[in-house]
Amino acid sequence: RSFCAAMLIRGVSVSRRVVVAAHQRRRVYTKSLVEEIRELSSTGGKPLRARVFRAKDAAAFPSFEATNLDGDGVSLPAAFEKRVTLVAISFRQVGQQALGSWMTPLGERVIASSRARSHTKIVHLTIVENPIVRLFKSWILAALRRANSDPLATTTQLLRIGDSEALRRALGDDQRMDNRLAGFVFLVDHDAKVRFHASGNADDKELKLLFDTTVDLVAEREKKRL
Repeated sequence: RSFCAAMLIRGVSVSRRVVVAAHQRRRVYTKSLVEEIRELSSTGGKPLRARVFRAKDAAAFPSFEATNLDGDGVSLPAAFEKRVTLVAISFRQVGQQALGSWMTPLGERVIASSRARSHTKIVHLTIVENPIVRLFKSWILAALRRANSDPLATTTQLLRIGDSEALRRALGDDQRMDNRLAGFVFLVDHDAKVRFHASGNADDKELKLLFDTTVDLVAEREKKRL
């Protein structure tokens, strides 16, 4: 009896440690609104700093499903069609507003160049983590269609509903994609590797870094004749 009791207590103790550890890992990606606001203030609205990655150091863009504005399922990164793709991700409207400072300038360059149009894409992904929202999916898609203000028609709008922890872990750097008030951008190459990332409102220096990296990646794609 004492042996069984000891094993039971030990099992409960181990289970408790596992639960606590899982909670702590999840806590990293579940900040309170106050913590998110404080972080935006301390980082100047940029929790994920602009950074370029060499091909050998670049992480793969994660695979997942999303929905386009017509309600059709879309698989990423297959939908990028091996093009150099700017993926802009927002969880809240405030983050979405910041993304325009990245998408619009790049879109203006893309629309002005036939070379750029044949080698690049721009994707805006809206993530809603509350699974209950699935009941209102058609309404959300209609709202996104009404809010789609892309006069150049260079951006593909996508929606994902559900938990995004795995996605944020795959794309985050030093666990910095945990602030859902910010907007995030990722430049993905023809091999679906993340070669640049940033967050918040783009400044001139960051835009130049994005443009230069895009030009380099387009040149790489042309060499491979994709």
